[in-house]
Amino acid sequence: MTYAGGKTKTREISESGGYGVRALKDDKVGFAYCVKEDGVEKAVAEAASVSRFSKRSGFSFPGKAECPEVEIYDGNISDIDAQELGGILGQLRDGASRYSEKTKVMLTVSTGETKVENSAGFLAGYRDSSISIYVEVMDGTGFGFYSNAFTYLPKNFTAMGEEAAEMAKSMRMPLKPEAGEYNVIMEPEATNDLLDVLLPSLLGDWKRRGISKLSGSRGKKVFSGKFSLYDDGTLNGTGGRPFDDEGTPSRKIPLVENGVLANFAYDRENAALEGAEKDGNCSRTEYSTMPGTGYSNIVVGTGDYADIGEIGRALIVKSLHGTHTANRISGDFGVEVNSAFLSDGKERIPVRGFMLTGNIFNIFKNIVGIEKRAKEMGSFYCPRIAFEKMRVVS
Repeated sequence: MTYAGGKTKTREISESGGYGVRALKDDKVGFAYCVKEDGVEKAVAEAASVSRFSKRSGFSFPGKAECPEVEIYDGNISDIDAQELGGILGQLRDGASRYSEKTKVMLTVSTGETKVENSAGFLAGYRDSSISIYVEVMDGTGFGFYSNAFTYLPKNFTAMGEEAAEMAKSMRMPLKPEAGEYNVIMEPEATNDLLDVLLPSLLGDWKRRGISKLSGSRGKKVFSGKFSLYDDGTLNGTGGRPFDDEGTPSRKIPLVENGVLANFAYDRENAALEGAEKDGNCSRTEYSTMPGTGYSNIVVGTGDYADIGEIGRALIVKSLHGTHTANRISGDFGVEVNSAFLSDGKERIPVRGFMLTGNIFNIFKNIVGIEKRAKEMGSFYCPRIAFEKMRVVS
């Protein structure tokens, strides 16, 4: 459901379901899928047939195991109707319209059910739900937004809209900062975008194929000692799940600890192909897609600062875009910043219309400090982080 240009629209209602099948034959894995239960037998035969094109890997299905309880389903979301959804949209709109009528609201509600069963004895399932919220406000030359997703139904939607409105108000009449090097405080939303450049290099598949720049760095200090990064499916974020898409029980998996590369992320097939005794990171978008390596909830470790603004003069970056153009193999990036403030620790001046450039592997080596408190955003848990001497191009 959306609100834009003074009109509310229900954009799309969709439903899908089916069966994804993997077959292990002659130490090779094949995949097929079907929509209905009466097609499972045929899908099994197809998966066994196409397995001959795979490599021998030593792959095995996970056996019976005890999985953690993860609270990722709320009946209040699954039972929501169009009238209730319209009421939520209205609250978001009212909050966002506090200073300007130029607002946009997008609401998405989803529910799902996942079940995994294999011949090794694993049989389990779970339900999940989520509500995703995006609010955008234009207030003269000011731009503000609010974006988040929840596995439960929040209460104060008006405040979410107001947050976008206040941000837009504070961004009125932005200036353009001079080119040069700045200490940069990344809000969690901006850090989330930056990690989109780094996370592929922590995939076991990239390591196995020699694509990752970090391939030979496990156990070595490659980032700032202040930086830790985890994958944790046991948390109640939108990436939470009691087990991954192969049936491996969820747990907290350290990827980086105090700057040291602790682990790469593996699904069972890629782990078997490399001979690595790792798993727990199998993901797929839906039943019709092949299982592969992916993440659940991503968690950035907290630091020592009660207020990272104490570092003094810095750029505070609220949002950026353009990470899709980054070179994920080399780590080089150039991103446009559309909402930021130049701060001296007291006064904040809105700035925009400039670019930040650098190398993702280098900037995570140069961390000034990290705040004590993390913000929860869907499947991402992150505090504010201050990076040292990032390059501004105006």
